[in-house]
This record gives sequence, C-alpha cells and structure tokens, in this order.
Amino acid sequence: MHLSSHVIVSVLLCVLSFVRGSELEYDGWLQLRLWHAFNDEPVPVFTERGNVTVSSVRSGASVVGQNGLLPAQISALKTLAEHDGKYRLKALARTSSGSEIMFLTSVPACYLLGSDLEDVITIWLDSTAEPIAVSISSSGPCTLDNPFTNMWTTNVLVKYPDGGPIPDTAMYIQKLEREREARERGETKDNRSFLAKYWMYIVPFLIFLLLSSATNPEAGGSAQRQ
Repeated sequence: MHLSSHVIVSVLLCVLSFVRGSELEYDGWLQLRLWHAFNDEPVPVFTERGNVTVSSVRSGASVVGQNGLLPAQISALKTLAEHDGKYRLKALARTSSGSEIMFLTSVPACYLLGSDLEDVITIWLDSTAEPIAVSISSSGPCTLDNPFTNMWTTNVLVKYPDGGPIPDTAMYIQKLEREREARERGETKDNRSFLAKYWMYIVPFLIFLLLSSATNPEAGGSAQRQ
C-alpha cells in the first residue's frame, strides 16, 4: 500500500503538470518601461530608453518604441567598450494581473557597437504568464567602431522555461474559475484539450483503479492462506 500511494501521487502530479502546461494558452499582456546606463561606476546612472508593449503573451506580439542615441551617448558607449564595460538596462514590467517587477540586465558594450545597435530583449514568463526574468543580448561582433546608425533595432522574445516547480494547485484552480466565469459571460472561447477540461473527473477514476489494483492482490493472498 505504501508503494501504491507513491504511484498515486506521481500520477496526480503528471496529470496536473500536463493540464497546467496546456493552460499556457491563457493570454494576457505586459509592458516594459526601459532605462539604460552608459557609465562604468558601481552605481549606474539611468536615463529613459523607451517602452515595449507585448499585446499577447501567447503569440509574443509586441510593439517597441525607443529613442535614438544622442552623440554623447554613442561616445559614452564607445568609452564603455574601450574599457570592456557593460551597457546596463533596467526594465519595469507591468502585467495584465496588475503586478509590477523590476529587472536589471547587461551586455558588453562592444557587442552593441559591432551589431550597429541591434539587440534582443528576452522576457521569461512562468506558467501563469508572470515575468520572472528580462535579459538583453547582442550578436556582435565585439568592435570599437562607430555604429552606422543611432537608432535601436530591437527584437523582443517571449519565452517560457522548459521546466519548473510543482504546479501550485490553488492558483491553477483560481485561474480555471476566472476563465469559467469569462466563458459564461461570452468573453472567451474554450479551446482546451479534452484532458484539460475533464481532469477533475479523470484523476479520481485513476485513483480508484490504482487503489483497486493495490488491494486485490492482498485479498487474493489472504484467501490462499485460509
């Protein structure tokens, strides 16, 4: 019976993980307000860079609005690159759930010069579409030359981690309840899979089968000893 309890728990976690994974289709939006720093001191001096609006975390559709670099900022970026310094970025994320989170990230300044101010901002989300990290990267190469332009070319990627902690069942049930209420109001269409819709009925049935298979051999053994 001790072994069967482990099997039951494993089955439950697998089913909940699968269902939770399918719920990544739940859509939402988020906004990033960006600041950048060109100084090499321990305390960065940030100035506003622009904004990123992700209108759909499911599709990753985004709109980027940014200011071009001033000549003094390009000069400061070159000075950073000459001293192997890093360009630092600060991002304030606001989500459709109302939360606000601040993130800090950086990239070698010489990579931005080598790519002519082309960079990638990656937004990492958890399974409830909440941001857990924001990073900046640039393909380079590392050079000290002036960029051909003073305007940013920024690609925005929205990604979910491949793995994660055990699902928070309470949070998941709350999300299901919100979506059920939205469907009743006719605001959303239920595109979930069969297992995602009816897992609350399938899991008890699996538990019953597992318990039955665990107790029947014991009953058979008792009959043979009599």
